[in-house]
Amino acid sequence: MPTPDRSHHPRSVFFYDSTHPDVALGGFVQNGSITEANFLDILEILLVVEGEPGPLRVQERISNDIVSRTDVALKKGAYDIHSQGSIQVSDEPWIYRLTSYIVTRGQDRFLHEICNRDRKCVISGLSLPESVFRTYGSIFFEAVHIFPREHQSLWNQNNYQQWITDMDDAAGSSKINSAQNGFLLQPAVQQLFDQYLVSVNPDDGYKIVIFTFDLLGLDGRILDPVCRNPTDPHHVSDQALRWHYRQSVLANVRRGGEPIFEHDFPLETDEIHASPYGQERFELEMAFRLREVV
Repeated sequence: MPTPDRSHHPRSVFFYDSTHPDVALGGFVQNGSITEANFLDILEILLVVEGEPGPLRVQERISNDIVSRTDVALKKGAYDIHSQGSIQVSDEPWIYRLTSYIVTRGQDRFLHEICNRDRKCVISGLSLPESVFRTYGSIFFEAVHIFPREHQSLWNQNNYQQWITDMDDAAGSSKINSAQNGFLLQPAVQQLFDQYLVSVNPDDGYKIVIFTFDLLGLDGRILDPVCRNPTDPHHVSDQALRWHYRQSVLANVRRGGEPIFEHDFPLETDEIHASPYGQERFELEMAFRLREVV
């Protein structure tokens, strides 16, 4: 089955270099939560200005309205970007995630602390009576890493363990399994989160942004305070959320968007080899599985 890219999603906002108005630099789905200020922040992530990098002027093509740093919802449509310098799309890499889920070493503490802290899906708000949660919580919810545990080498290389403040006695690598690097989600939301199709913007009141069809009615909700209480030593890391939001912008908004990978196909099938990044995904999956059984 062909692997779709994200441009097949119903994009309603497109943006262009004003000197090349027929070639979109990117676009995204506006479900209503993205403000003009959010749009300018997204462009700061995606665009590199070479030459004379003065301030960008972003202008709606039909009305000629100028986008400003306000909390007004961004209108759907085409936007032209004016700059004194040459506009390029950033080639910053995005980090794809594995789509198989296996119980790994170090998970017991991770699962226990996140379940005790959250007790619900912190993005959708879905909750269960306490007696039902104790019995069936593992069926209805998943403890999800924000920064993916299979990319532990990148975690170490970039010193992301500095985000973690509740495991001072642990080695850097194991801090990836801190409750500060995860939260509880229902499975449908987990799959969207793993594909970078739902994310949380910690710099805009922990607003939830949906980068695809908003079938679950999540866009514009606020991340549940239960997982981010600053008095809780295991509160979710703002830096981890910020990393995931940036990855979501890179995956969904730049050019045609990155591939969307299938979930739960066996490692030994040919599908993973035929898909985008197939060899890299295969090698990462094998290395991760082998590391966890050593």
